[in-house]
Amino acid sequence: MDIKEKLQKVEWKDFIIRALVSIVGITLISFGAALSESMSMGLDPFTALNTGASELLGFSLGNFQLVVNLIILVIIFFIDRSQLGWGTIFNMILVGYQIQFFTGLLESFLSPDDLSMVFKLLITLAAIAIFTFGVAVYKDAKLGVSPYDAIAPIVSDKTGWRYRYARISQDVIVVAGAFFLSGPIGVTTFITGFVAGPFIEFFSDKITMPIMEKLSPGIEEEA
Repeated sequence: MDIKEKLQKVEWKDFIIRALVSIVGITLISFGAALSESMSMGLDPFTALNTGASELLGFSLGNFQLVVNLIILVIIFFIDRSQLGWGTIFNMILVGYQIQFFTGLLESFLSPDDLSMVFKLLITLAAIAIFTFGVAVYKDAKLGVSPYDAIAPIVSDKTGWRYRYARISQDVIVVAGAFFLSGPIGVTTFITGFVAGPFIEFFSDKITMPIMEKLSPGIEEEA
């Protein structure tokens, strides 16, 4: 095997590792969102907005979210295409449908009416932690992020704001949109709107990026 073949083999191995990590992160995002919804505590801002709009227009969440992501994707492509990649495609295709799948699965054996408010709040907090950890996981795979998740990094790069503040501002605006569209707003929506950015930043700095640097050594140079 010559040097070129070895390099190609390493590149493919690296891509597969990052792709698997990206998909794991996206699945965690979907499960966290579905777990929160099963507690009737609302959804994350973007999913709440899309749920309200999709119900108003008579579309399934998966189909509507895919269309919205495509529209944002076109805009992001002309502003900063470096934020896009295979992870973007994975997210666009999987999240909406995975949320539908996990929601149906959880509803079959988990009823919020049978749980105390304290227990529902604890599960909701766990769901938010899972959701934000999932964002950090797939973001740090460096294969691109969803069109929605690309907005805050672009704003941060263009304005010099810290990522957490750009993300909070973005989520708060989307929460307002979800409210006007009668989306499933609740405790999760407001908590996520204010803590998603700091949580994602924390998980990235302390857990996911250090792990990715070990799994894919070259990723440190891209960070």
